Amino acid sequence: MTSYLKLLQRAIHQHRIQSGLIRKWPNLSIEQHVIIKGDINNISLGKNVIIQSGTVLHLGGLVWCKNAGHLRIGDDSCISPNCTIYGTGPDGITIGDRFDCGPGVRIFSSRTDYESFSRSALFAPVVIGDDVILYSNVVIGPGVSIGNRAVIAAGSVITRDIPSDCLAGGTPCKFIRAINRRG
Repeated sequence: MTSYLKLLQRAIHQHRIQSGLIRKWPNLSIEQHVIIKGDINNISLGKNVIIQSGTVLHLGGLVWCKNAGHLRIGDDSCISPNCTIYGTGPDGITIGDRFDCGPGVRIFSSRTDYESFSRSALFAPVVIGDDVILYSNVVIGPGVSIGNRAVIAAGSVITRDIPSDCLAGGTPCKFIRAINRRG
């Protein structure tokens, strides 16, 4: 009975958070089973953002992330199902307009300091430009910038900056070729 009560309390809490987001951003489309952790004041959403089912958004504001977090998602952006976005730490994650995010993408502005005995977290901002496309199961580590109009191949692991107007992919992710846009 206790576990059922805890599940019900979590569901009510998540419903209140989602309702608050929709009141603040009426053009937001947020599906069921989106989990939002941390301080709700650490999120900023553009117009017409879509967040699909199974996504986890961590907004920081907890002790382990120095009570800090930041997540900004620009206009006309889509977060596909089952993504994880950890906008923890002082600078968090900034995502530009018209972001196209495939299913299973993972974006982290923090990682565990494996060289420290305390296993504390290290933080570095993630900045994603406008018109970026991430295909399914891309992983982005802390401290990475992705330029405008970059396209990242499925399954890539990004540990370094990616320039604008390019196709990149692999593990680790590397520049493949420039993209010349057709008008």
